[in-house]
Amino acid sequence: MEDRTKGIIYMLMVVIFWGFSFIGTKVLLNYLDPATIGFLRFFIATILLSAICRKKADYTRKQLKYVMIAGFLGVTSFYMFENVALTYTTATNASLIGATVPVFFLLTVDTLKRTFSSPIKYLGAVIAFAGVGLLILNGKFNLALNPLGDLLMFGSVFSWVFYTTIIDKLRSKDMLILSRDITLFGTIFLLPFALFEARDMRVDIVSQSDLVIALVSLMYLAIFASALAFLLWNKAIDLTGSSTTTNGLYLIPPIAILGDSIILGNIPNIYALVGAVLVLAGVYLSERT
Repeated sequence: MEDRTKGIIYMLMVVIFWGFSFIGTKVLLNYLDPATIGFLRFFIATILLSAICRKKADYTRKQLKYVMIAGFLGVTSFYMFENVALTYTTATNASLIGATVPVFFLLTVDTLKRTFSSPIKYLGAVIAFAGVGLLILNGKFNLALNPLGDLLMFGSVFSWVFYTTIIDKLRSKDMLILSRDITLFGTIFLLPFALFEARDMRVDIVSQSDLVIALVSLMYLAIFASALAFLLWNKAIDLTGSSTTTNGLYLIPPIAILGDSIILGNIPNIYALVGAVLVLAGVYLSERT
C-alpha cells in the first residue's frame, strides 16, 4: 500500500473519532468543568502513549521548543478554547466554526510562504465549507450568534492551524515518540487550569448511571479521540502532507450523518445529501491541484 493511501486511511479514522468527540465533550460538561475534562482526558492519553512507546526522544534544542509549542497549541490551547466555548455556544455553532480550519490553514500557509495557491484550491475550499454549512444547519438558517462562545471557538481554530504548521516542521521525527511528547507537554500545560478550577470543583455525578456515562465518555475521548487520534493524525501529515490531511476535517459532518443513519436509522434529508455532495466535490477540487 502506498504511503499516501495509508495516510488518507489514518486521516479518515481520525475524522470518525473526532466526529463523535463533540458529543462526548458535551456529555461530560454536564458533570465536570472544562479544564478538568481536558486534563483528565490527556493525562490518560499520556499514560497510554507512554506505555506503548518507551523510546527516548532525540530532539535538538530547536525541535524540543517546537514540540513544547505544539503541545501547548494542539492540546492545551485548542481544547481549552473548545471546551470553554461549548459552555457558551451550541454544538452547531462550534461544528460550523471548527470546519473553517482548512480555509484558514490554506490562507496561513500562503501568507507564511508569500505564495498564492491555485484559485481552484480556494474554490474547492469554499464549496466544501458551503457543504459543511448546509449539513450542519440542515436547511434551517436560524444560526444563533453567541459572541463569546463563537469567538472562543475561533481561538480553537487558529490553535489547530498553527499546530499543523509546526508538525510540518517535525515530519522527520518518529511520530509515535512525537505524539507521546506532544500529549505530555499539553497535559502539563493544562495542569494549572485544572488546579485553578479545582478551587471550586464541580462534580455533578449523583448516581451510578451518571458515573458510567461519564467514564465511558471520558475513556472514549482519552483513548480514541486523543491518544490514537493524535498518533494517526500526525502520521497522516507525515505521509500525505498537511494540506490533504487538514482537508479531511471537512468530512467530519458527512461521516457523522452517515453514522447517524446507519446506527440510529435517521435517514438524511435533501439538505444533508446536497451538503455531503458539496463537501466531497470541494475536497476533490482542492486535491486535484
